[in-house]
Amino acid sequence: MTARARGLPLWLELSAAILIALIASNAVTFAVVEYKRSQEIRSERLRTIEDRLSALVALLARLPESERRDLLRVASVRGERISIGARPRVAGEAARDAEAEARLRRALGSLASADLRIAKRGNPDLSFFGPRPHTNLERFSVAISLPPGKWLNAEFVWPEGASLLPEMVFSAIIASIALIAVAIWLSLRVSGPLRRLSEASSEMAQGKSVAPVPETGPVALRTAASAFNTMSRRLMATLENQRVLLASIAHDLRTPITSLMIKSEFINDPELQERMRVSLEELQTTTEAALEAAHTGMGEERPREVDLTALIESMCADVADLGGDVVFANTKPMTANCRPNEIRRATRNLVENAIRYGKRARVSLSAAGDMIAVVVDDDGPGLTKDQIARVFEPFVRLESSRSRETGGLGLGLTLARAVARGHGGDIALETRQAGGLRATFTMRDA
Repeated sequence: MTARARGLPLWLELSAAILIALIASNAVTFAVVEYKRSQEIRSERLRTIEDRLSALVALLARLPESERRDLLRVASVRGERISIGARPRVAGEAARDAEAEARLRRALGSLASADLRIAKRGNPDLSFFGPRPHTNLERFSVAISLPPGKWLNAEFVWPEGASLLPEMVFSAIIASIALIAVAIWLSLRVSGPLRRLSEASSEMAQGKSVAPVPETGPVALRTAASAFNTMSRRLMATLENQRVLLASIAHDLRTPITSLMIKSEFINDPELQERMRVSLEELQTTTEAALEAAHTGMGEERPREVDLTALIESMCADVADLGGDVVFANTKPMTANCRPNEIRRATRNLVENAIRYGKRARVSLSAAGDMIAVVVDDDGPGLTKDQIARVFEPFVRLESSRSRETGGLGLGLTLARAVARGHGGDIALETRQAGGLRATFTMRDA
């Protein structure tokens, strides 16, 4: 199973964000345009009403009453009904438009009568979705008192409002397509270099040598890639020098240690000879561990699919053949894509530590998602939190009887953690409530 980052692709996230922002901005634009349009149309229609009524009232004031009927017949056109009657169309207690009355009174000037009434009825026919049916359209009803005891009644029906929706939707679609195309191009231009940089960083974190990252994309990403390549070269060179130095020292120590072990056989004092032998064996084991540490993480072994259950069971059997008290819990077959030799060495270190410091080892396997865990329990005294924090440091020997009695090497857990992290996992230590230490080696099935 290959580990993959969770989440949406960058181009999809960026496109969705731009589309949501565009929809929200267009909705606000539509609302502002509709409000502005309704205000301008209302103001224009009020001016038209004022002009018509001003001219009509001025003519009516000069014409004799016998000629007024002909004037009103000519003045009444589609959308405007004008008449003179004994009763006003707008009652005194009706809901009236004070602003429109004030504007009309200013427009009439000296011709304005003492009683002038304007009421707005219906609803405006301004819609994004086209004209509504001609029911309850918005209209102005006007009543102006005329001497003697007559009323000039007029009703102005507003014409249908044109729909702005088709044009605005079309322009929004064109803008959306253009912006999404730019977003996809930009995200692909950015995500490619970022993905390569992320993959190279992940490999380098596992101690692998990485090829130089192509310096492509925007200037900021090219600069980041160049800085990463420089850092990678220097870091890999430093690590390689350290490994070569450690391997050379460990290798050169083998000969004098072997010579000292041979010479120790000629010591006549048995007690001194035994102490010398134990010290030299510890030194030899430490040297071998240093050599192993020099080769760990160099990535020479290629990952392959293996039966992990059989691998761990075989390792436990080997330890048991050498006299170790180890029990492997029978589990169902479990395969993993890993570097088997590294896994074998790392888990063997944990098992040998459990036997050396905790009398016996109980080993089990479990899996959760794409993570696999090798759990090793012992019956020893366990470790405190401070000791657990220090025990992974190279060549650290704890001042407890747990390590003093057997001469801890201080490299086994360091090597095991390096292998675990090289496989996308880690090692966790905890003292169990029932007693003993639990070491959990986790790895990703990569």
